[in-house]
Amino acid sequence: MVLNPVQSTIKLQTRRDLTMIWLKSNLNLFIRRFILPTCFAGMLLSIGCAPTRTPQAAQSQNLTRIMPIGDSITQADSNHNSYRRPLWIQLRQAGYNVDFVGSNREHFQGSAPLSDFDQDHEGHWGWRVDEILKQIDAWVRTSQPDIVLIHLGSNDIVQGQSLESTIEELRQLIQTLRKVNPRLKMLIAETIPCGEEAQVRQLNRLIVNLAQETNTQESPVIAVNQFSGFNPAMGKDTHDGCHPNESGEKKIANRWFAALKTVLPSP
Repeated sequence: MVLNPVQSTIKLQTRRDLTMIWLKSNLNLFIRRFILPTCFAGMLLSIGCAPTRTPQAAQSQNLTRIMPIGDSITQADSNHNSYRRPLWIQLRQAGYNVDFVGSNREHFQGSAPLSDFDQDHEGHWGWRVDEILKQIDAWVRTSQPDIVLIHLGSNDIVQGQSLESTIEELRQLIQTLRKVNPRLKMLIAETIPCGEEAQVRQLNRLIVNLAQETNTQESPVIAVNQFSGFNPAMGKDTHDGCHPNESGEKKIANRWFAALKTVLPSP
């Protein structure tokens, strides 16, 4: 059948209308099935991945890397968390943006009882200063600390090392640390009373003198008194007459925290 021009135009318009209706219908279906769910999922993903702000939202933007260096006092055994846990909690609650660093994450004979703190450290059970000195260059080059906390000398006394050799090794330790980072800040402990008390007191006097002799404006060395007020009696501040229990850990952490506030950027 031959259509006249008017009929052809009407038929063409009808086809166009049908085509548009089909496209709109299928487009709506496509949007409902694919685009909307995808957008909704994207919105959920954006919400889920958005960083949450902790109560420490005012933390300083510059991360400070802190390396705890020491022996069993720093490491602790698998039944004790060490001073590092209460110190970490204090620093974070105060708004400091810090990262504990070191090659070790374990405690003596296992892991820490709790895992709610930064586990990295350089505490080594039973080690003397000379043993730490042999490894410190590699550790510091790897971890790149801005601040170090040094609690060493107890094993040197217990194992019969002379106080003079212990102080000289601590001096070499400071020098080695500075070679890696000339601007490193060092907090060095007057050790807790572990070992023969008279020797510990004498060692601590030498440590205070060493800090004064080696302190510089660019690379401070600050002696931190961990001796006074620490009761080594079993059940007081230790669990065995030497190693800190929870009470002792908190006391050590408090002294470190007070000293750290003098060298950390404001939170």
